Amino acid sequence: MPVFIKYLLLTSLFSFLMASFPSLIILMAILWGSSLIMAAIYLDLKKLLAITGVSIVVLYAIAGVHIPFYHLAFFGLSAIVMSFLANMGKEYYQVQKWGINAAVIGVTLFTLIIYFTTGQIGIQEMEKQLNIYWQENQQQFEQSGLIELYEERGISREELEDSIQHMVKSLARHLPAFYYLQAILAAFFMLLLAATLCHKAGLERLIKRPFKCEIMPWQLAWVVIAGLALWLLGRAQMNSLYYTGSNILVVMLPISMYFGLATVVFKLKQQQPVHQKWGTIALIILSILFLPSAVIFFSVIGVFDALLDYRKLRLEKED
Repeated sequence: MPVFIKYLLLTSLFSFLMASFPSLIILMAILWGSSLIMAAIYLDLKKLLAITGVSIVVLYAIAGVHIPFYHLAFFGLSAIVMSFLANMGKEYYQVQKWGINAAVIGVTLFTLIIYFTTGQIGIQEMEKQLNIYWQENQQQFEQSGLIELYEERGISREELEDSIQHMVKSLARHLPAFYYLQAILAAFFMLLLAATLCHKAGLERLIKRPFKCEIMPWQLAWVVIAGLALWLLGRAQMNSLYYTGSNILVVMLPISMYFGLATVVFKLKQQQPVHQKWGTIALIILSILFLPSAVIFFSVIGVFDALLDYRKLRLEKED
């Protein structure tokens, strides 16, 4: 089968599945984006444009006129940008940087257009849906005995309901963070899957550094610091500054944790095999037992490593 036909069918299929199965949209978007990037490696620009155009037409034909705006803003823009950069022969981290930037821009445009069109971005609707879910399942909680268990521990029904209402409001107000996270993670895995396929095919393209040598761009460390500053400034009044900062921190938490874990793995690999083995076991056990503390620990390590470069990776790169 000609390569062009192969990737035309693949991208069209994943585009069809992305529009047809909303519950699998992120998975299908990752597969669609990675197949588009792979097509960019094997095909010239004209054929890549043709494949991209056909997959977008399929998306509109299946999903209708309005829904594909969400697909293209959250996943399409980053996939198209990364495929064009891969077609130009750019290296992995250049493709990743601009792909994630495109994902952020796409979500921002989507949010702004929705806000100026409807006057809100879905926070109230999400809060309403979460409240409906709680009311519909309240009877099941009572039958399961969970409410009685809390009452036995000194937590009244009113306190429990207030706590749940607070959690619902907090989740709804972090909707923008969830928007950005799903777009960023989708772009990350699109490229990672494409790089893995290139490696298995023996292609010298999209070469990724080993996980232990990953380092967070220093600019992102200042994004974390800015988010923390806004969170602290608005904490007393719980105002828009507070929620802006907390949304930034929610987005940056898994990113900084990823790079912090890479730093710890790098340090473990430097130890003797025996110490490495027991250090890994201890790290896994402690992370499971103290998961919130482990998340914060890895995140802090990731941020400080981005600023201070403990492993001297940037110096090695310059050399």
